[in-house]
Amino acid sequence: MSKWIWGVMFVAVPCMAMAADQGVISKQERDARIDQAFHALDTDKSGSLSRAEIEQNAPALAASFDQIDANHNGALSGKEFKNAIVAAAKRQREFSENLAKADKDKNGKLSRDEAKALPNISAHFDEIDSNRDGELVLKEIADYVRAKASKGSARNAAASATPAP
Repeated sequence: MSKWIWGVMFVAVPCMAMAADQGVISKQERDARIDQAFHALDTDKSGSLSRAEIEQNAPALAASFDQIDANHNGALSGKEFKNAIVAAAKRQREFSENLAKADKDKNGKLSRDEAKALPNISAHFDEIDSNRDGELVLKEIADYVRAKASKGSARNAAASATPAP
């Protein structure tokens, strides 16, 4: 999974979980929430999100900035931001469906054998299994995703702070 998806999932997963708790939301409500988030991040009220605004206010997205910036103008438009959030939500929904399918015994946990149905999860099973009980729960997977997103942001910040040769 590309780095920007991990970063956007860090933002989208909590939003979609909140939406799921409230039932299915309409496209208009989804778009309104995305617009609200965009405007909250646009602290200078320029109508676009600068790299600095993202790094300061949404560090999980910082590592993904260049991938989200589709026109490569150095700023995220509302449309670019919305497209990234919608794409991440779609991938998150698909991922949740795949998790549910992989959980053959429907106990809300993935055994090592069940995780084989999800190659990215299976390949990192031991890293994800933070309590070392041989089973993965959604919290462990979400914590792993957040940690990966944070590491990506830290690497990007370090790389941008390093002067060019």
